[in-house]
Amino acid sequence: MIELPEILDIPEKLIPVILNINKYSYFLIDGGRGGGKSQSIARIILWLSEKRKVRVCCGRETQSTISDSVYKIFSDLIEEYNLDYTVKSNKIIHNTSMSDIIFKGFREQGRVNIKGLEGVDILWIDEAQAITKSTLDIIIPTIRKKNSIVIFTMNRLTRKDAVYSEFVSRDDCLHIKINYYDNKYCPNKLINEAKRCKERNLSDYMHIWEGNPLDVTNDFLFSSIKLDKAANLSIYKDNSRKIRCLSVDLAGNGGDLCVASFIESKNAVQWSLEKQEFWNEPDTDITKGRIINLYNNWKPNLLVLDADGLGYSIYVSIKNIISSTIKFNGAASSNRPNALNRRADGYLTLKEFIDNEWLKISSDLTINQLEYIKKSYKPNGQIFIQSKKDMKSEHGESPDFADSLMMGIFAVNYYSYLIDENDETVFIDSSFDPYG
Repeated sequence: MIELPEILDIPEKLIPVILNINKYSYFLIDGGRGGGKSQSIARIILWLSEKRKVRVCCGRETQSTISDSVYKIFSDLIEEYNLDYTVKSNKIIHNTSMSDIIFKGFREQGRVNIKGLEGVDILWIDEAQAITKSTLDIIIPTIRKKNSIVIFTMNRLTRKDAVYSEFVSRDDCLHIKINYYDNKYCPNKLINEAKRCKERNLSDYMHIWEGNPLDVTNDFLFSSIKLDKAANLSIYKDNSRKIRCLSVDLAGNGGDLCVASFIESKNAVQWSLEKQEFWNEPDTDITKGRIINLYNNWKPNLLVLDADGLGYSIYVSIKNIISSTIKFNGAASSNRPNALNRRADGYLTLKEFIDNEWLKISSDLTINQLEYIKKSYKPNGQIFIQSKKDMKSEHGESPDFADSLMMGIFAVNYYSYLIDENDETVFIDSSFDPYG
């Protein structure tokens, strides 16, 4: 039996954090409400700060005021145990060891601010489910002091939370999941709330109290359960006419990829993403050559190209060679009254195909990108899809694979009627846009 000071009276499941504080560089503590995650980590930090001089930063993705942080947890514990700390308006200092605890929001005015993180011994990131990949990629290399540690506490939001995905399987990270029933100090009031929530809405209970990622939120367009089904969808084959579509999302910014999606009908209602190819080539002539070569080899009934921005000149050149080429302008008008533009229309169409189990997606990378597609609403009620630029800023990659698939499904939904009995795409003339 280990005897610990009163300040370390924490749930037994979190004792390994204390025992292994010098063994791991990272500590990932996740779970639902009532598990005592934040309270326990605050206690551990106060205890460590008393034993030796350490510099501690407690941070979140965004923090407008000190009240947005874990400042009050520290203040309440210091008062409760009469600890030898001075609590200032923006920091906490131990009067003997001279350890200091500061509080920080990492993202300010759209940029990640790492000022003050150099030399930190302990970085505690609370509400770590909100940390984006771009923030993580900047912060983690900054915490490089010898024997420094990073502690994450979180209730997972999605299956692909940046922090969880990066650290859950690392051998230098101690991962502990703790829920209210693992915490003997959880108040009866919270336990009763958990029981009521379970009876009322099991999905909410599993996220709020069990710490499982949400299947879907108000922000994300796709359900992770539906995406799982799309990845493992059973396809039956019949003798119905087969249609092939080649859709190409063209790189618009540095670091973006050109991605070609090959989609084929398998029966009267179901389609399959057969494969995807990608390249990163600044030479537009090489890209045009690759697209034409893919077209000749795949022989699709439909060819749809991204005609936004830098892609327009490539579209025009290829349309002079393949007259039935369809252009996709994401900012163009939508066929749906509830969609702000054609890109939103395309993603809502893709959602219908996935939700109705009309599409098999054999690409983990594409599934991962689809999980992060966010929607929002304009004042008039129209749906707007998060821009590629903003998604890249949050997650470190542009949704090129997801956009390529979206364009293909958009094409098979709106343009398939143009394919004649000889499996050729028919237009009135080379400038005809059947959608517009």
